Parts: sequence; structure tokens; C-alpha cells
Amino acid sequence: MTALRVALVALVAAVAVLAGDAALLVTRIDRVTVDLHPGTGTTWVLLGLDSRAALPEGAAASEFGTTEQVPGSRADVVLVVHDGGVLSIPRDLLVRGAGGPGRLALTWLDGPQSTVDALCDLGVPTDHLVTVDLAGFAAVVDAAGGLDLDVPRPVRDPAAGLLIAEAGRQHVDGRTALALVRSRHPEHLVDGAWQPAPVDPDGRATAAGTVLTALVGAVREAGLRPWLLQRVAWAASGSLTVDAATSATDLASLAGADLGDIEVLPAGEPNPQVPVRIATAGTAAALAAAGLSCSR
Repeated sequence: MTALRVALVALVAAVAVLAGDAALLVTRIDRVTVDLHPGTGTTWVLLGLDSRAALPEGAAASEFGTTEQVPGSRADVVLVVHDGGVLSIPRDLLVRGAGGPGRLALTWLDGPQSTVDALCDLGVPTDHLVTVDLAGFAAVVDAAGGLDLDVPRPVRDPAAGLLIAEAGRQHVDGRTALALVRSRHPEHLVDGAWQPAPVDPDGRATAAGTVLTALVGAVREAGLRPWLLQRVAWAASGSLTVDAATSATDLASLAGADLGDIEVLPAGEPNPQVPVRIATAGTAAALAAAGLSCSR
């Protein structure tokens, strides 16, 4: 689970908690025009976008890259919520986009319609579309007053702007929380020297799960302090984009759902030589088991 994956669920929840202030919050949520492909039941497609146009306040471009270095926006995270279950769709899954076959993440470069269509071809319908950016995650963490996290060992990753020099209970701000779950090449402090951390395919998922738990807890605690909840919802609403038909009431229904654990959609093993993953029989079986199907 990446930082944006954590942000998607938490930001939607924060906005929906203040459904009573819907008239004000709705004016801060951006809208996008797209022809959706509804399916059986209600399916939410939640996208985490990696545009460098909206970076956390005070963040150095060296930690993310500039819009010239990383132009455009990709669907870095794709979550599908259907009947209380959540599937994480690999961003490198090979799909048919508007410009031909390619990675799912890149379909957003051709616009939201290309991504929604590609998901339908895969077998994933879309009743509601929600996107969030990098800055939104950090903003909500800061609005909640930061997070208290258990850090098992000192960790750093200069490329992600991450440095936590001490182990144990730590209070972190939005940029540090974002760096923690963005980190791809962490190093641990061992006997006074920084050394590459052991390769752990689930390392980012573990870190993100820790942050998600802390963030959800912070949002719930904010519910006991209306002024703080208002601040969290204000930050969240300013970072969301939804399809034209999705209302604040719809968002509230999503936030009220018991999402449970996030399962990763099975796909072929990644190939270092070819940066795509192929849909397999296991992919189709998992979608069918989740009750998902789509036609257009």
C-alpha cells in the first residue's frame, strides 16, 4: 500500500464525516466529466495521482521531481471498493488504453476516460470515481496534528526525503508520513552506519498499514473535537476530485462502509526486463469472486 493508497481511504472518510457541512465542502471538491460504466451493486474506483504539480507544502522538488522532470499525471494507485471489499489493482498491469496496450498507470495521461475504459475492459465497472493527489495526504496528516507511529528502527531514504533518526514512538508530520510510505530504498542504522534494508516486497505495505491505522485513529479522535474535525475535512475536501454525479451523500456512504482488508489483485509476476504485469486466470477469478464484471 503506497502513500496515496493510504490517503484515498482516509481523505474520503474525513470529508464524509462532516456531511452536515456538505454545501460548503462540495464547493471545494473538483469535478471531472467522464462516461462511467456502472455494474452490479456499487463500485467505487479510487485513484491516487502522482502529479508533481501539487506537492506537500514546503517539500523540496528533489524529493519528488519537478513537473518538467516528471510531466503529466499517472494513476499511481488504483483501489476498487465493491460491496465492502477492496481490491488493489497493480499499476503496472497491462491493459488496453486509448493509445494502445500499456500499463494501467499510464492510461491517466490520456485522461480519465481512458482509465475508466481500460478498467472496464479488464472487468472492473465504475459507478463513482474519486482521485487524490500527493499534497492532500500530507495536508490531512498536518491538519490532524500529525501522527504517533511506532518506528522499529532508525530509517532513512534520501530519495524520498525520509529521515527518522531514532527508534520507538515518534510523532511525525505530513511530509515525514508521506516519505515513510513512499520510500522504495530504505536504509537502517546498524552499529552507527546506514546500511540498505533487507529486500522486503511487503515493506511498503507494512509501513503504509501502520500509517493508515494511525491516520484513521487521528480522524476518529478528531470527531470528538469539532474544530479539529472541521480542519481535517477542509484539508481533505480541497484535495479530492470526483465524477460529476458523485455527491457528498455518496461520499458519506463510502466512508461509512466497513472496507476491511485491502487485497491485491493477482497478476503475473513482474519482469525486470519488461515493466508490465499480465492479467492471468487468477486475475479473472479474483474479479469474479468479488462480483465484478463490466461491458461497454
